[in-house]
Amino acid sequence: MPSSNLLGAQVYTADGIEIGVISELQIDPAAGIVRFAHISLPGRGTVLMPWAAMFRVKHKRGFVLSHRGEELLQENKR
Repeated sequence: MPSSNLLGAQVYTADGIEIGVISELQIDPAAGIVRFAHISLPGRGTVLMPWAAMFRVKHKRGFVLSHRGEELLQENKR
């Protein structure tokens, strides 16, 4: 998948609530894989989310946070 399809992709909670969009990717140059996504949260800035804490959902054309991803998001609210 081209990175241009990832930037701007919607990010949802497991309950289907839209929380933001992917604004930037951090790639591990040695491994050649995405390690983190910067998720822009409306009115709250940006949160750095491990790529492994999200999974792609075709029918929503975006990504859903895993249980761990939602935990990290909650920790970021504090």
